[in-house]
Amino acid sequence: MSNATSAKPMVNPLLRSLYPASITYPPNSFIRQDENADSQWYSQPRFVQHIDDGAISTLKDYYSTIIKPEHSVLDLCSSWVSHLPDSLEPSKMIGIGMNAPELQKNAHLTKYYVKDLNEKPEFKEMEDESVDVVICNVSVDYLTKPIKVFEEMRRVLKTGGTAHMAFSNRCFPTKVIGPWMSMDDEERRKWVGGYFWASGGWEDVEEVVLKEGKASFWGGEDPLFVVRGRKAGLKG
Repeated sequence: MSNATSAKPMVNPLLRSLYPASITYPPNSFIRQDENADSQWYSQPRFVQHIDDGAISTLKDYYSTIIKPEHSVLDLCSSWVSHLPDSLEPSKMIGIGMNAPELQKNAHLTKYYVKDLNEKPEFKEMEDESVDVVICNVSVDYLTKPIKVFEEMRRVLKTGGTAHMAFSNRCFPTKVIGPWMSMDDEERRKWVGGYFWASGGWEDVEEVVLKEGKASFWGGEDPLFVVRGRKAGLKG
């Protein structure tokens, strides 16, 4: 994977050896304060940004080094923007999100599906090994069945394809999974790295610190991180 962005991010491996031999999660790991249906929460479109302008610009720079015009891209938990540069137009870009009006407004998407991944963590509409890159912007902390979602990501990726989970420290506190609010940024990156290893079939799992931020949770500049992995090839 390329490490080059204008911000010269810090990249660290999240080695398998950092995790228990068997990665399991307590039953309460994915319980949220608000367990009402997400379809209710997302019933109305929100044409707002969930990270600040500096973080958005940094994320666009990052994706410009990862996504090429010939790529097929899956944007998970997609909305009205995908945080790609306007000039970058992948050959195919599929969005899976919760709100149809938001997805319709996303100029980068060539196709979209409205789906609640917390209810049905699968992409049956998509063929095996059909995309080059998977992205997920500021939403991995809301997934209540992340291992199933990561298994599906691996299924639809081509061998050697990459998945990129981008997040900050902003969130809707009642909708993130229980442990998220008690973690610091480093712990969150390691937690997301665990999803790759727990779902199996990944290599080169890394944390990328794109932007440290200069503030508390509620103010100042947003930090920005990516945890990424590569679909492993067949062992000879």
